[in-house]
Amino acid sequence: MRRLRYTFAAACCELVGHRAGPLVWHVLLVAVVGSAIAQAQELRWPLALTPTLSSTFGETRSTAFHNGIDLKTWGKTGYPVHAAADGWVERARTSPWGFGRVIYVRLNDGRIVVYAHLDSFYDPVQKRIFREQRRLGQYSVQLWFEKEEYPVRRGEVIGATGQTGAGPPHLHFELRDGGNAPMNPLLHAFEVADTESPTLRRLLVVPRGAGSLADGGHDPVVVPLRWHAQSQRFRAVRDVRVFGRVGIGVESFDTADAADNPLAPLSHSLIIGGQEVFSSRLQRVSFSSGHQVALDRWRIGNLVFFTLFQRPGNRLPFYSSDGNAGWLLAGGEPMPPGEHPIEVVAKDVAGNESRAQMTLLVDASFAEAMAAASPSNEPAPELEVAAHERFAVITVRGTAPTVRVSDQEIHLHPQTDRHAGLVSYAHFGDQPGVQTADVVVHFGPERPDTTVRLTLQTIRPGEARTLLYDAGRMALHVDAGSAYEETVPQVTSVEPVASPGLRATELGFIIEPATVSFDKWARISFPVPDGMDAEHLGVYVSDRDGGWVFIGNDLDGTSGPAEAPDAKGPTSNRVSARIRAFGHFALLEDRAPPTISMLAPRSQTWLDERRPLLRARVVDRGSGIGKEEDLAIELNGRPLIHIYDPEVDLVEARPDQPLADGEYVWTVRASDQAGNQAEASSVFGLR
Repeated sequence: MRRLRYTFAAACCELVGHRAGPLVWHVLLVAVVGSAIAQAQELRWPLALTPTLSSTFGETRSTAFHNGIDLKTWGKTGYPVHAAADGWVERARTSPWGFGRVIYVRLNDGRIVVYAHLDSFYDPVQKRIFREQRRLGQYSVQLWFEKEEYPVRRGEVIGATGQTGAGPPHLHFELRDGGNAPMNPLLHAFEVADTESPTLRRLLVVPRGAGSLADGGHDPVVVPLRWHAQSQRFRAVRDVRVFGRVGIGVESFDTADAADNPLAPLSHSLIIGGQEVFSSRLQRVSFSSGHQVALDRWRIGNLVFFTLFQRPGNRLPFYSSDGNAGWLLAGGEPMPPGEHPIEVVAKDVAGNESRAQMTLLVDASFAEAMAAASPSNEPAPELEVAAHERFAVITVRGTAPTVRVSDQEIHLHPQTDRHAGLVSYAHFGDQPGVQTADVVVHFGPERPDTTVRLTLQTIRPGEARTLLYDAGRMALHVDAGSAYEETVPQVTSVEPVASPGLRATELGFIIEPATVSFDKWARISFPVPDGMDAEHLGVYVSDRDGGWVFIGNDLDGTSGPAEAPDAKGPTSNRVSARIRAFGHFALLEDRAPPTISMLAPRSQTWLDERRPLLRARVVDRGSGIGKEEDLAIELNGRPLIHIYDPEVDLVEARPDQPLADGEYVWTVRASDQAGNQAEASSVFGLR
């Protein structure tokens, strides 16, 4: 205690200037020592199993970070879950989605521990949940408790592992600070046996802006890595030629000793000339910024890269840099023309690290860099237009054509097997009423001209607007807080192709660049086509595998951003949905009701079980089942509390009281998000 007392005395002297009386000193001593004891709580592993992870903190999810660690239960459920430390149950919740059954324990030191996907709660909480479910007549409930109601001691069993909500059997564990911000538990509590170093698979080079290039182009360049035994490093299979402002990304994963599940490394850093210029360390993420995973990761197809640079608007707190946010200025100081080795370092929580090396060949000028473009090894169309935030790249293969925009000729740079030119949207300004510009490609007298249409409307940070495209057949509504940076969306009309359960309308649009995401939600809307019932229409986004995912069907966009005063054209009687990124969207019609099958017990079955489990499969291939109340199970006309598992399309219920002898009719009802309804019944008997 000597060091604690010295620190306390020094702090108090500084605080009160040696003038404190005995009472003040006593109060301060109790507060400081009490706080130190509380912070000294050690957390125990919540399972009586060898500590093994299936996922770790900060991993990539579709719209957020993974905010905890997943404890492996090896495909089984029912393992006792032990309290990690002393505290009290603050909240418990049940839901078919997300965390499923989850319990929140407030520790005595103020932190919060979350245990999710449980099969059951411990008895006192389970009874309270059951009573609330009966009171509300539904499975999904949430209860908050007072501190004195359900205290827990370190090691006490508070539930059992399960697979409720999302995912296979496992225990999701979160550690949050007193303000409810998730922290990396492996930095504060547990040790998992890990002698394995991270694996680095690919590096990414991202040019930033019209004056920046990677391998002669404006698109990101992916370079595979190979292990080099002699240097004990990963090495890029080739160099990359660069000019201008570029950023580096890395595709990597980690493993631990007990299982080979791919895990996110703890940190990545970028080293140039022996100096660290940028680092990222996954230690804490608030829920308010979790959607910025779209800025921390770069997706190309199924590949996901950790970025070693910060894009505009990125507020995530786990970076450090040399002042340039990780961006490298190739061709300037300190990267003049020539060869520049770079190194990427990945580390895990146990301190294991791996390194990858690549050489950047910095060109002396933009023209030199453009001319160095490598020939394409993949089939490509004769004419391509690639959309970027503030410019488009026109690429033409074969004989050099003439390209004109608004009667101004665009300079084409010769490359190995093509010609490429830039069209800056700034050339057109943001003129009211001017929404498009035509790019005319003239191949010569023997071929007709080809026209490419660019859209010119701009979204900007701090500015709310409603942008209309294709005579109002699609509208993009952005809030003043939506845009991270100035962007000119490129919108292309593409008639959608129907999929099972859905009928196509003529309204489908691709919005680019695909890398654009939003801080606050934006909204996309479509007019209701003549002769169609708005209730059965919905906005869908392509899943890139040929299917469609329902994202909303609000009428008239009433819950979206307010329409901007400069909006012109039809903006009423529309179907809309919130969006967080650009993509391929369509207005589709769903008139197919859900399919109800596999009712068990089957009709005309005699049972001995007095509280039989009633189960059915409910599948909807269109808009899907969106809410728990869209399903119902009734027994002789009396509603039962049902449990829905959307991952396996099963709904089930059990009578809460034993049944008497006799025949029983049980009915399943289902309604999808387009209002289509289905019903199926079965009869069983007890004797």
